[in-house]
Amino acid sequence: MSGTAPAARVLHVNDCAGTTAQLLAEAHRRGLPWGYQPLAGRGRSWSGPAGDLARAAAGARWAAALGARAARADLLHVHYASVVRHTRWTRRPYVLHAHGTDVRTQQYEPRWTAPLRAALREAVAVRYSTPDLAEHVLPHRPDAAYLPVPLDLTALPAWEPAPRPRVVFASRWEAVKGGDEQLAAAAALRAALPGDVELVGLDWGPRAADAAAAGVRLLPRTARPAFLRLLAGATAVVGQASGMLAASELEAVGTGVPVVAALRPDWYPPGAPDAAPAVLAGTTAWSGRAPERVAAVVDGVRSALADPPAVAAALGGPAWLATCHDVAGAVDDLLTTYRRVLG
Repeated sequence: MSGTAPAARVLHVNDCAGTTAQLLAEAHRRGLPWGYQPLAGRGRSWSGPAGDLARAAAGARWAAALGARAARADLLHVHYASVVRHTRWTRRPYVLHAHGTDVRTQQYEPRWTAPLRAALREAVAVRYSTPDLAEHVLPHRPDAAYLPVPLDLTALPAWEPAPRPRVVFASRWEAVKGGDEQLAAAAALRAALPGDVELVGLDWGPRAADAAAAGVRLLPRTARPAFLRLLAGATAVVGQASGMLAASELEAVGTGVPVVAALRPDWYPPGAPDAAPAVLAGTTAWSGRAPERVAAVVDGVRSALADPPAVAAALGGPAWLATCHDVAGAVDDLLTTYRRVLG
């Protein structure tokens, strides 16, 4: 008897930075039997005794739905390591997808260390979404693999800068994003650029007030389509100061806007899926001293503002992104993984 084996029935649990939504959209375009189970508390908040009861009821409904859907699935794909505590009872094999704070920060908190490392250990396969996570995952799962943040490139708006020069900060104002260095870059840009150049960022993160004090006009957090339009309307985008590109910076690259960020070369080595990112400053600007990186970001923004179309064309951001972050490639990778772990 010949023929192709049916595709695995995979239930994705949780979504981080839109990764699940992107993967599922591509999977459904191909007719793959992948489903999605959001967390019970997604988009909700509870307070007081009535809130406790509502939370318990929502949790019970969620567990019942998960149990029924997991029973029909061949495999779970769990996004974020701490979510495994809510899915382990189904006794279904699972792929664990680490996304950031779960393994970078949470796993080192005493109450989380054992359960998160067990989650890594017991998964049938492990993927991590940004290059900085390798040092936090590989000691516990040497076979884990980097899956660059998948993006539907066709869904990104095209770059169309506003008439007034505008520099947009893409990330939230927080230590994990390189907060101190990001604030230093904002202050240095405000001092270096003409007054008609607007600095814009999101009112998001514990250091947002400091960003406003440094001269950044803060906008309220908004839905993803509006945020993408904000990035695509910038003259230049400044990436986070952590040394890597996360989803927001990558989406900015995909619109074609010049993106400026100093990147750690050990996270983007030759031969990596996303080596040589198409950004200004990049890996050549990385040094052990923050002031030098801040100066490189300022120089990069100045270069972008001097001739935005020429800089954007030279960078070729959308073309670079298509080589390593296209959601179609990510789904192909996962299909191979699913076939392998299911035997």
